[in-house]
Amino acid sequence: MEKKQLATIMDREIKALGDKIMDCPWENPEFYKGWLAQTYYLIRHTTKFLALSAARLPVDDRDHHYAMIHHIQEELNHDFMPLKDLENLGGTLEQYPELPETEMLRQLQYYWIEFENPLSLCGYAFLLEGAAKFHGPRLLEVLEQHYGKKATVHLRVHSVVDQDHYEEGKKFLETLSEKDCDYIAKNLLQASVLYTRLVERLAEQCKNKHRKAA
Repeated sequence: MEKKQLATIMDREIKALGDKIMDCPWENPEFYKGWLAQTYYLIRHTTKFLALSAARLPVDDRDHHYAMIHHIQEELNHDFMPLKDLENLGGTLEQYPELPETEMLRQLQYYWIEFENPLSLCGYAFLLEGAAKFHGPRLLEVLEQHYGKKATVHLRVHSVVDQDHYEEGKKFLETLSEKDCDYIAKNLLQASVLYTRLVERLAEQCKNKHRKAA
């Protein structure tokens, strides 16, 4: 796959996922708390994904190996952010167990890294970093109106402070082979499907709780 084709897929899937995310019931505290918990379950694996990908790359692929290691430093302890936001809203992880879609999404990354191509991890990363860059600031405005700044630290960091991550990813894309792009595109598409289903399930759970309460 040519890099232009991958870039087109990235733009399309990021927009589609962003539209889905913005359409979610963020004004419902249960939805937001559930999302924070699922986010924690995912990103506590981020540094492990990166470390494994770096280790699985060929010995002579120094540039990509070092790029993965460098990115680990930028992700250290980021899993504490959604956890702290959740606690500031009075929620606990015990109240919001890991969803099947969340579990599948993280397990999928280990599969792609171990058995297909270590650089396929970029598909998952491009999707989430792109959604944060292009849709995060608008979502942050909504969340701050409802929950204040103390309970929105995670999104603020990833949609405002870390705006350069997606642009760095686009530059990284230029260093990839067409074969790498094939794997990255497949992982990105699968991750998009699973993340879409993740937020849909959270929304469904909120509706069911509302019906039971009524």
